[in-house]
Amino acid sequence: MIQRKQTLFLFFAIVAIVVCLFFPIATLESDSLGLGGRLFNLGVKDLNGNLEFVSWPLCLILTLSAIVDLVNIFLFNNRTLQIKLCIGSNILVLVWYVYFISFTQGLIGDLKGEYHLAFASCLPLIAVILTVMAKKSIEADEALVKAADRIR
Repeated sequence: MIQRKQTLFLFFAIVAIVVCLFFPIATLESDSLGLGGRLFNLGVKDLNGNLEFVSWPLCLILTLSAIVDLVNIFLFNNRTLQIKLCIGSNILVLVWYVYFISFTQGLIGDLKGEYHLAFASCLPLIAVILTVMAKKSIEADEALVKAADRIR
């Protein structure tokens, strides 16, 4: 059903992921060039707004995670599949963090500079927490249905 609490958790996880897709996730500062830029999920934009480096896997991974969560909302009849999709969505976000860290470390190593995380880089973690809460609610629903089946 659409009005269950896990639907709200999944919806807010989707919102957090979509917001992360459109806001900068880090600010880059280069010591050698004196230039800076902002890291988005799609790439690095310099101060003039030009796209310098492309990081499309970051965008792709988060988009897939949002799509999995959206599909998960409408699979309310199959709770075991919903649980597996919650786990899959969380794995995608963890892969995003691994790629994000390796991409920024490699980029900063090339530019000989440093980076500062922005608020949007925390939003996928919030999405993971919301997806875990949805998974727990789905498991509770499944236990309730099994208990009702035993009573019959």
